[in-house]
Amino acid sequence: MQVFKLFLKILRKKTAVALIYFAVFITLIIAMTYTNNQTAVFEQKRLNICVFDEDDTPESRALSALIAKENDIISLENDRDVLLDALYYEQADYILTVRRGYAEKLGSGSADSLFDNMYMHDSYATAYMEQYLNEYVRTVRGYLAAGKSQDEAVGAAADAVSAKTDVSIAAEESRQSALSEKAALYFRYLPYILISTLMNVMCPVLLAITRKDVRFRTNCSGLPPTRGTMQIFAGSAIFVSITWLLFAVIGCAINGSLSSSELWLALLNSSVFLLFSAALTVFVASFNPETGKINILTQIISLGMCFLCGVFVEQPLLGEKVLRAARFLPAYWYIKVTRMLDGSEVYQRNTVITAILMELGFAAVTAILTVLIRRLKYSRSGISVSA
Repeated sequence: MQVFKLFLKILRKKTAVALIYFAVFITLIIAMTYTNNQTAVFEQKRLNICVFDEDDTPESRALSALIAKENDIISLENDRDVLLDALYYEQADYILTVRRGYAEKLGSGSADSLFDNMYMHDSYATAYMEQYLNEYVRTVRGYLAAGKSQDEAVGAAADAVSAKTDVSIAAEESRQSALSEKAALYFRYLPYILISTLMNVMCPVLLAITRKDVRFRTNCSGLPPTRGTMQIFAGSAIFVSITWLLFAVIGCAINGSLSSSELWLALLNSSVFLLFSAALTVFVASFNPETGKINILTQIISLGMCFLCGVFVEQPLLGEKVLRAARFLPAYWYIKVTRMLDGSEVYQRNTVITAILMELGFAAVTAILTVLIRRLKYSRSGISVSA
Protein backbone atom coordinates (compact mmCIF):
# COMPACT_ATOMS: atom_id res chain seq x y z
CA MET A 1 0.00 0.00 0.00
CA GLN A 2 2.99 2.30 -0.53
CA VAL A 3 1.32 4.32 -3.25
CA PHE A 4 -1.89 4.60 -1.22
CA LYS A 5 -0.04 5.91 1.83
CA LEU A 6 1.96 8.33 -0.30
CA PHE A 7 -1.26 9.66 -1.84
CA LEU A 8 -2.78 10.36 1.58
CA LYS A 9 0.44 11.97 2.80
CA ILE A 10 0.52 14.40 -0.14
CA LEU A 11 -3.22 15.06 0.21
CA ARG A 12 -2.78 16.03 3.87
CA LYS A 13 -0.23 18.65 2.87
CA LYS A 14 -2.74 20.17 0.48
CA THR A 15 -5.61 20.25 2.98
CA ALA A 16 -5.52 24.04 3.24
CA VAL A 17 -5.78 24.42 -0.54
CA ALA A 18 -8.63 21.90 -0.63
CA LEU A 19 -10.53 23.81 2.06
CA ILE A 20 -10.18 27.04 0.11
CA TYR A 21 -11.60 25.42 -3.02
CA PHE A 22 -14.41 23.86 -1.00
CA ALA A 23 -15.33 27.19 0.56
CA VAL A 24 -15.26 29.01 -2.79
CA PHE A 25 -17.27 26.44 -4.68
CA ILE A 26 -19.80 25.86 -1.90
CA THR A 27 -20.36 29.62 -1.68
CA LEU A 28 -20.73 29.75 -5.45
CA ILE A 29 -23.26 26.95 -5.70
CA ILE A 30 -25.35 28.27 -2.80
CA ALA A 31 -25.35 31.73 -4.38
CA MET A 32 -26.42 30.27 -7.74
CA THR A 33 -29.18 28.33 -5.99
CA TYR A 34 -30.65 31.19 -3.99
CA THR A 35 -30.30 33.95 -6.60
CA ASN A 36 -31.90 32.01 -9.46
CA ASN A 37 -35.36 33.54 -9.88
CA GLN A 38 -37.51 30.95 -11.61
CA THR A 39 -40.60 33.14 -11.41
CA ALA A 40 -39.16 36.08 -13.32
CA VAL A 41 -41.31 37.23 -16.24
CA PHE A 42 -40.71 39.47 -19.20
CA GLU A 43 -41.77 43.08 -18.81
CA GLN A 44 -41.43 45.56 -21.66
CA LYS A 45 -39.32 48.57 -20.79
CA ARG A 46 -40.74 52.03 -21.40
CA LEU A 47 -38.26 54.14 -23.31
CA ASN A 48 -37.70 57.88 -23.04
CA ILE A 49 -38.42 59.14 -26.56
CA CYS A 50 -38.41 62.66 -27.93
CA VAL A 51 -40.59 63.16 -31.03
CA PHE A 52 -40.40 66.16 -33.37
CA ASP A 53 -43.40 66.24 -35.72
CA GLU A 54 -42.44 68.35 -38.73
CA ASP A 55 -45.40 67.11 -40.79
CA ASP A 56 -48.10 67.94 -38.21
CA THR A 57 -50.86 65.99 -39.95
CA PRO A 58 -53.49 63.62 -38.52
CA GLU A 59 -51.33 60.70 -39.69
CA SER A 60 -48.18 61.97 -37.97
CA ARG A 61 -50.07 62.88 -34.81
CA ALA A 62 -51.58 59.38 -34.78
CA LEU A 63 -48.08 57.92 -34.89
CA SER A 64 -46.92 60.13 -32.01
CA ALA A 65 -49.93 59.10 -29.94
CA LEU A 66 -49.25 55.43 -30.67
CA ILE A 67 -45.63 55.72 -29.58
CA ALA A 68 -46.74 57.47 -26.38
CA LYS A 69 -48.87 54.45 -25.37
CA GLU A 70 -45.83 52.21 -24.89
CA ASN A 71 -43.16 54.80 -24.05
CA ASP A 72 -42.59 58.04 -22.19
CA ILE A 73 -42.52 61.11 -24.42
CA ILE A 74 -40.11 63.82 -23.26
CA SER A 75 -39.79 67.41 -24.49
CA LEU A 76 -36.42 68.77 -25.55
CA GLU A 77 -35.24 71.87 -27.32
CA ASN A 78 -34.66 71.16 -31.00
CA ASP A 79 -30.97 72.00 -30.80
CA ARG A 80 -28.28 69.51 -31.80
CA ASP A 81 -26.10 70.13 -28.74
CA VAL A 82 -29.06 69.82 -26.38
CA LEU A 83 -30.16 66.57 -28.03
CA LEU A 84 -26.65 65.09 -27.94
CA ASP A 85 -26.36 65.95 -24.24
CA ALA A 86 -29.72 64.29 -23.55
CA LEU A 87 -28.56 61.13 -25.30
CA TYR A 88 -25.15 61.15 -23.65
CA TYR A 89 -26.57 61.56 -20.14
CA GLU A 90 -29.30 58.98 -20.92
CA GLN A 91 -32.14 61.45 -20.46
CA ALA A 92 -33.41 60.26 -23.83
CA ASP A 93 -33.13 56.80 -25.36
CA TYR A 94 -34.20 57.73 -28.87
CA ILE A 95 -34.94 60.96 -30.73
CA LEU A 96 -37.38 60.67 -33.64
CA THR A 97 -38.17 63.31 -36.25
CA VAL A 98 -41.21 62.76 -38.46
CA ARG A 99 -40.16 64.46 -41.67
CA ARG A 100 -42.30 66.92 -43.58
CA GLY A 101 -44.40 65.15 -46.21
CA TYR A 102 -44.78 62.00 -44.06
CA ALA A 103 -48.52 61.61 -44.67
CA GLU A 104 -48.21 62.17 -48.42
CA LYS A 105 -45.34 59.70 -48.81
CA LEU A 106 -47.10 57.16 -46.60
CA GLY A 107 -50.20 57.28 -48.77
CA SER A 108 -48.33 57.14 -52.07
CA GLY A 109 -46.06 54.30 -51.02
CA SER A 110 -42.95 56.40 -51.62
CA ALA A 111 -39.69 54.72 -50.67
CA ASP A 112 -38.15 58.02 -49.52
CA SER A 113 -37.13 58.24 -45.88
CA LEU A 114 -40.04 59.09 -43.61
CA PHE A 115 -38.04 59.62 -40.42
CA ASP A 116 -34.80 60.99 -39.04
CA ASN A 117 -33.39 59.66 -35.80
CA MET A 118 -30.61 60.28 -33.32
CA TYR A 119 -29.04 57.85 -30.87
CA MET A 120 -25.69 57.37 -29.19
CA HIS A 121 -25.01 53.82 -30.33
CA ASP A 122 -26.75 50.68 -31.46
CA SER A 123 -28.72 49.43 -28.50
CA TYR A 124 -31.95 47.81 -27.46
CA ALA A 125 -33.78 51.16 -27.87
CA THR A 126 -32.47 51.62 -31.40
CA ALA A 127 -33.32 48.09 -32.53
CA TYR A 128 -36.73 48.19 -30.90
CA MET A 129 -37.78 51.55 -32.36
CA GLU A 130 -36.50 50.79 -35.86
CA GLN A 131 -38.37 47.49 -35.89
CA TYR A 132 -41.49 49.12 -34.43
CA LEU A 133 -41.56 51.93 -37.02
CA ASN A 134 -40.90 49.57 -39.92
CA GLU A 135 -43.65 47.25 -38.77
CA TYR A 136 -46.10 50.15 -38.41
CA VAL A 137 -45.34 51.57 -41.86
CA ARG A 138 -45.62 48.12 -43.51
CA THR A 139 -48.95 47.52 -41.76
CA VAL A 140 -50.37 50.87 -42.91
CA ARG A 141 -49.31 50.24 -46.50
CA GLY A 142 -50.75 46.74 -46.31
CA TYR A 143 -54.16 48.10 -45.35
CA LEU A 144 -53.90 50.75 -48.08
CA ALA A 145 -53.15 48.02 -50.62
CA ALA A 146 -56.23 46.17 -49.37
CA GLY A 147 -58.41 49.13 -50.38
CA LYS A 148 -58.86 51.01 -47.11
CA SER A 149 -58.73 54.79 -46.97
CA GLN A 150 -55.70 56.43 -45.41
CA ASP A 151 -57.57 57.29 -42.19
CA GLU A 152 -58.92 53.75 -41.93
CA ALA A 153 -55.50 52.24 -42.66
CA VAL A 154 -53.82 54.36 -39.96
CA GLY A 155 -56.45 53.38 -37.38
CA ALA A 156 -56.35 49.70 -38.30
CA ALA A 157 -52.55 49.64 -38.20
CA ALA A 158 -52.55 51.27 -34.75
CA ASP A 159 -54.93 48.59 -33.49
CA ALA A 160 -52.85 45.83 -35.07
CA VAL A 161 -49.48 46.85 -33.64
CA SER A 162 -51.03 47.62 -30.23
CA ALA A 163 -52.82 44.29 -29.94
CA LYS A 164 -51.77 42.19 -26.97
CA THR A 165 -51.74 38.43 -27.14
CA ASP A 166 -51.89 36.22 -24.08
CA VAL A 167 -49.28 33.53 -24.54
CA SER A 168 -49.21 30.38 -22.49
CA ILE A 169 -46.68 27.59 -22.74
CA ALA A 170 -48.14 24.12 -22.69
CA ALA A 171 -45.95 22.34 -20.20
CA GLU A 172 -45.29 18.66 -20.44
CA GLU A 173 -47.31 16.48 -18.14
CA SER A 174 -45.45 16.40 -14.87
CA ARG A 175 -45.97 15.28 -11.33
CA GLN A 176 -45.60 17.19 -8.10
CA SER A 177 -42.15 16.73 -6.64
CA ALA A 178 -41.31 16.53 -2.94
CA LEU A 179 -37.88 17.93 -3.81
CA SER A 180 -37.84 21.63 -2.92
CA GLU A 181 -37.25 24.17 -5.68
CA LYS A 182 -33.95 25.33 -4.14
CA ALA A 183 -32.74 21.75 -3.68
CA ALA A 184 -33.59 21.04 -7.33
CA LEU A 185 -31.48 24.02 -8.41
CA TYR A 186 -28.67 22.92 -6.10
CA PHE A 187 -28.49 19.44 -7.59
CA ARG A 188 -28.81 20.82 -11.12
CA TYR A 189 -25.71 22.98 -10.73
CA LEU A 190 -23.76 20.29 -8.86
CA PRO A 191 -21.98 18.72 -11.90
CA TYR A 192 -20.04 21.93 -12.58
CA ILE A 193 -18.99 22.20 -8.94
CA LEU A 194 -18.04 18.53 -8.62
CA ILE A 195 -15.81 18.50 -11.69
CA SER A 196 -14.22 21.83 -10.77
CA THR A 197 -13.55 20.85 -7.17
CA LEU A 198 -12.08 17.42 -7.87
CA MET A 199 -9.89 18.51 -10.77
CA ASN A 200 -8.54 21.59 -9.02
CA VAL A 201 -7.76 19.73 -5.79
CA MET A 202 -6.90 16.19 -6.88
CA CYS A 203 -4.92 16.92 -10.05
CA PRO A 204 -2.00 18.61 -8.18
CA VAL A 205 -1.87 15.62 -5.79
CA LEU A 206 -1.88 13.14 -8.65
CA LEU A 207 0.77 15.09 -10.53
CA ALA A 208 2.97 15.07 -7.43
CA ILE A 209 2.60 11.31 -6.96
CA THR A 210 3.34 10.62 -10.63
CA ARG A 211 6.36 12.93 -10.78
CA LYS A 212 9.15 11.32 -12.75
CA ASP A 213 11.47 10.55 -9.83
CA VAL A 214 8.63 9.21 -7.67
CA ARG A 215 7.28 7.14 -10.55
CA PHE A 216 10.65 5.63 -11.42
CA ARG A 217 11.27 4.67 -7.79
CA THR A 218 7.83 3.04 -7.64
CA ASN A 219 8.48 1.13 -10.85
CA CYS A 220 11.83 -0.11 -9.52
CA SER A 221 10.08 -1.51 -6.44
CA GLY A 222 8.44 -4.23 -8.51
CA LEU A 223 4.92 -2.95 -7.92
CA PRO A 224 2.79 -3.74 -11.00
CA PRO A 225 1.47 -0.59 -12.74
CA THR A 226 -2.11 -1.82 -12.51
CA ARG A 227 -1.86 -2.34 -8.73
CA GLY A 228 -0.29 1.11 -8.34
CA THR A 229 -3.14 2.65 -10.30
CA MET A 230 -5.67 0.81 -8.14
CA GLN A 231 -4.05 2.23 -5.01
CA ILE A 232 -4.30 5.73 -6.49
CA PHE A 233 -7.99 5.07 -7.16
CA ALA A 234 -8.38 3.91 -3.55
CA GLY A 235 -6.77 7.08 -2.21
CA SER A 236 -8.91 9.14 -4.52
CA ALA A 237 -11.98 7.28 -3.28
CA ILE A 238 -11.40 8.50 0.25
CA PHE A 239 -11.14 12.13 -0.83
CA VAL A 240 -14.14 11.70 -3.15
CA SER A 241 -16.22 10.15 -0.36
CA ILE A 242 -15.51 13.09 1.94
CA THR A 243 -16.34 15.51 -0.87
CA TRP A 244 -19.65 13.81 -1.63
CA LEU A 245 -20.58 13.65 2.05
CA LEU A 246 -19.99 17.38 2.40
CA PHE A 247 -22.10 18.29 -0.64
CA ALA A 248 -24.78 15.75 0.34
CA VAL A 249 -25.19 17.29 3.79
CA ILE A 250 -25.59 20.74 2.25
CA GLY A 251 -28.15 19.39 -0.25
CA CYS A 252 -30.17 17.79 2.55
CA ALA A 253 -30.05 21.01 4.55
CA ILE A 254 -31.29 23.03 1.58
CA ASN A 255 -34.13 20.58 0.92
CA GLY A 256 -35.17 20.70 4.57
CA SER A 257 -36.58 17.17 4.65
CA LEU A 258 -35.03 13.71 4.53
CA SER A 259 -38.27 11.85 3.94
CA SER A 260 -38.68 12.43 0.20
CA SER A 261 -37.68 9.67 -2.17
CA GLU A 262 -36.69 12.30 -4.74
CA LEU A 263 -33.97 13.57 -2.40
CA TRP A 264 -32.43 10.13 -2.01
CA LEU A 265 -32.55 9.55 -5.75
CA ALA A 266 -30.89 12.94 -6.26
CA LEU A 267 -28.16 11.94 -3.79
CA LEU A 268 -27.69 8.62 -5.61
CA ASN A 269 -27.53 10.42 -8.94
CA SER A 270 -24.94 12.88 -7.63
CA SER A 271 -22.82 10.09 -6.12
CA VAL A 272 -22.71 8.27 -9.47
CA PHE A 273 -21.75 11.46 -11.29
CA LEU A 274 -19.09 12.04 -8.63
CA LEU A 275 -17.58 8.66 -9.53
CA PHE A 276 -17.31 9.83 -13.13
CA SER A 277 -15.78 13.14 -12.01
CA ALA A 278 -13.16 11.27 -9.98
CA ALA A 279 -12.35 8.93 -12.86
CA LEU A 280 -12.12 11.91 -15.21
CA THR A 281 -9.73 13.68 -12.83
CA VAL A 282 -7.38 10.68 -12.68
CA PHE A 283 -7.67 10.32 -16.46
CA VAL A 284 -6.66 13.95 -17.06
CA ALA A 285 -3.83 13.71 -14.55
CA SER A 286 -2.47 10.67 -16.43
CA PHE A 287 -1.38 13.01 -19.23
CA ASN A 288 0.76 15.02 -16.79
CA PRO A 289 -0.52 18.51 -17.67
CA GLU A 290 1.41 21.48 -16.38
CA THR A 291 0.22 22.67 -13.00
CA GLY A 292 -0.54 26.14 -14.32
CA LYS A 293 -2.83 24.72 -17.00
CA ILE A 294 -5.00 22.62 -14.69
CA ASN A 295 -7.48 25.41 -14.03
CA ILE A 296 -7.76 26.15 -17.77
CA LEU A 297 -8.46 22.50 -18.54
CA THR A 298 -10.95 22.35 -15.69
CA GLN A 299 -12.94 25.31 -17.01
CA ILE A 300 -12.92 24.00 -20.57
CA ILE A 301 -14.16 20.57 -19.53
CA SER A 302 -16.65 21.60 -16.84
CA LEU A 303 -18.15 24.63 -18.58
CA GLY A 304 -18.22 22.94 -21.97
CA MET A 305 -19.99 19.86 -20.65
CA CYS A 306 -22.43 21.85 -18.52
CA PHE A 307 -23.45 24.21 -21.31
CA LEU A 308 -23.94 21.38 -23.80
CA CYS A 309 -25.87 19.13 -21.44
CA GLY A 310 -28.38 21.53 -19.89
CA VAL A 311 -26.88 22.51 -16.54
CA PHE A 312 -26.92 26.25 -17.18
CA VAL A 313 -29.50 26.25 -19.99
CA GLU A 314 -32.62 24.09 -19.79
CA GLN A 315 -32.45 21.06 -22.08
CA PRO A 316 -35.71 21.92 -23.94
CA LEU A 317 -34.13 25.22 -24.99
CA LEU A 318 -31.14 23.51 -26.58
CA GLY A 319 -31.28 22.51 -30.21
CA GLU A 320 -31.93 18.94 -31.27
CA LYS A 321 -28.43 18.63 -32.72
CA VAL A 322 -26.89 19.85 -29.46
CA LEU A 323 -28.90 17.35 -27.43
CA ARG A 324 -28.00 14.57 -29.85
CA ALA A 325 -24.33 15.29 -29.25
CA ALA A 326 -24.86 15.76 -25.50
CA ARG A 327 -26.09 12.17 -25.19
CA PHE A 328 -22.45 11.12 -25.41
CA LEU A 329 -21.67 13.04 -22.21
CA PRO A 330 -22.62 11.88 -18.68
CA ALA A 331 -23.91 15.29 -17.58
CA TYR A 332 -26.77 14.93 -20.08
CA TRP A 333 -28.02 11.82 -18.30
CA TYR A 334 -27.46 13.41 -14.89
CA ILE A 335 -29.67 16.37 -15.86
CA LYS A 336 -32.21 13.97 -17.38
CA VAL A 337 -32.66 12.40 -13.95
CA THR A 338 -32.70 15.77 -12.19
CA ARG A 339 -35.47 17.07 -14.46
CA MET A 340 -37.60 14.05 -13.64
CA LEU A 341 -37.00 14.47 -9.92
CA ASP A 342 -37.97 18.15 -9.86
CA GLY A 343 -41.12 17.57 -11.91
CA SER A 344 -39.94 19.24 -15.12
CA GLU A 345 -40.43 15.95 -16.98
CA VAL A 346 -42.65 12.97 -16.43
CA TYR A 347 -41.06 10.58 -13.95
CA GLN A 348 -40.27 7.26 -15.58
CA ARG A 349 -38.51 4.70 -13.44
CA ASN A 350 -36.94 2.84 -16.36
CA THR A 351 -35.53 6.07 -17.79
CA VAL A 352 -34.03 7.00 -14.40
CA ILE A 353 -32.39 3.57 -14.08
CA THR A 354 -31.08 3.78 -17.64
CA ALA A 355 -29.66 7.26 -17.10
CA ILE A 356 -27.86 6.28 -13.88
CA LEU A 357 -26.46 3.16 -15.57
CA MET A 358 -25.23 5.35 -18.43
CA GLU A 359 -23.38 7.55 -15.93
CA LEU A 360 -21.85 4.43 -14.35
CA GLY A 361 -20.86 3.28 -17.81
CA PHE A 362 -19.06 6.56 -18.53
CA ALA A 363 -17.25 6.29 -15.18
CA ALA A 364 -16.22 2.69 -15.87
CA VAL A 365 -14.98 3.44 -19.40
CA THR A 366 -12.99 6.43 -18.16
CA ALA A 367 -11.43 4.33 -15.38
CA ILE A 368 -10.50 1.55 -17.84
CA LEU A 369 -8.93 4.07 -20.23
CA THR A 370 -6.95 5.51 -17.31
CA VAL A 371 -5.58 2.07 -16.38
CA LEU A 372 -4.60 1.35 -19.99
CA ILE A 373 -2.89 4.72 -20.44
CA ARG A 374 -0.96 4.45 -17.19
CA ARG A 375 0.12 0.90 -18.02
CA LEU A 376 1.28 2.04 -21.46
CA LYS A 377 3.15 5.11 -20.18
CA TYR A 378 4.57 3.86 -16.89
CA SER A 379 5.11 0.12 -17.31
CA ARG A 380 8.85 0.51 -17.85
CA SER A 381 10.92 2.89 -15.77
CA GLY A 382 13.27 3.43 -18.67
CA ILE A 383 10.64 5.25 -20.71
CA SER A 384 11.24 8.98 -20.59
CA VAL A 385 8.01 10.90 -19.96
CA SER A 386 8.01 14.59 -19.14
CA ALA A 387 6.70 15.27 -15.64
